[in-house]
Amino acid sequence: MHEQLTIKKTTRRVLLGLVLWLGVSQISVAWEVKSISGRDYVPLSEAAAFYDLGTEASPDANTRKYSSQSRELVVTKNSRVVTINGVSHWLAFPVVEDGGGFFLSRLDLGKTIEPAFRPQLLPDLKPVRTVVIDPGHGGKDIGAQGPYESEKNFTLDVSRRVRDQLKKAGMRVLLTRNSDTFVELQDRAAVANRIPDSIFVSVHFNAADWNRSAEGFEIFCVTPRGAPSTAYEDLRVRDMIAENGNEHDLHSFALANAVFHSMHGRLTMFDRGVKRARFAVLRLTTVPSILIEGGFLTNPEDARKVASKQWREDYAASIARGIMEYSKLAAKGIPPRQLADYRSGAAPVANLAVAPTPTPAPEVMLRDLPAASTN
Repeated sequence: MHEQLTIKKTTRRVLLGLVLWLGVSQISVAWEVKSISGRDYVPLSEAAAFYDLGTEASPDANTRKYSSQSRELVVTKNSRVVTINGVSHWLAFPVVEDGGGFFLSRLDLGKTIEPAFRPQLLPDLKPVRTVVIDPGHGGKDIGAQGPYESEKNFTLDVSRRVRDQLKKAGMRVLLTRNSDTFVELQDRAAVANRIPDSIFVSVHFNAADWNRSAEGFEIFCVTPRGAPSTAYEDLRVRDMIAENGNEHDLHSFALANAVFHSMHGRLTMFDRGVKRARFAVLRLTTVPSILIEGGFLTNPEDARKVASKQWREDYAASIARGIMEYSKLAAKGIPPRQLADYRSGAAPVANLAVAPTPTPAPEVMLRDLPAASTN
């Protein structure tokens, strides 16, 4: 059950400016901040005005929809799922109603809404020099088993295809494994941590033996400190602990968002959303990191798609395109393309943008990496 949100309410005007609080923008704005059950919330109407989301529409009593020429936000009362520019996102806390108005948690405003609408203002963006692709599972760990093939083999195949696409675009790429071998989770994260200006992309496929109808894409980035992961409703003690991954949680969100828009812009599969988790490879990495779940091997339709070589090639191209969109953001401050851009034909998958590095660099191999620190 969700927490009761009517225990204590106080309202104040605060010059948040998204500066000291988020370290993002240098614009000072007097936000109304309301404390509800000890947690800070801001009015949805103020957020909509700040982000220039256009006119409010109310399809029903529980839903608020804002849309402008280039932005859209749809929220539902008492729900953690919102739609941002056509793609589902999971908030840390539900949208609440108070005094006839809808409110977003202050944490969600900073960790989801802000980087979704203004990724170009994220602090400390650095050009991507190396992409670490992590094929999930391997060796003794087969992962999910579908009717056609095991997860470990599909993840390696897709990861190699992503690598090839990125190398054609001039990116430096490393696979955490390039054969059917087992690699410990902490060692996968350590590979990326030893490489300056890298990003980490872990490739997986889903399974739900108890629910064969479960389907679709989902993508994970690290859970912010002070928030529950998507799989949990209530805060736990560990949620208050800062993980290594929190060093780049805003950048990881921007990477996840760029890749997810690309995936859904070119492939047809159910949208399960941009989610948060403290998976080992996300919490242990000290670079922007995401984990992709590319459909359910236990769902007949998803499994048929994944078994197709052409579908896997298109899927890999969509991941590569999203990575390149993030690379352009990090290097030049260009916001990544959104779902509508892909579906309008404005961003063909096969035409990847040139990476910031002017000439192709050789693929990095594990043996070329410096030894991990023992400190």
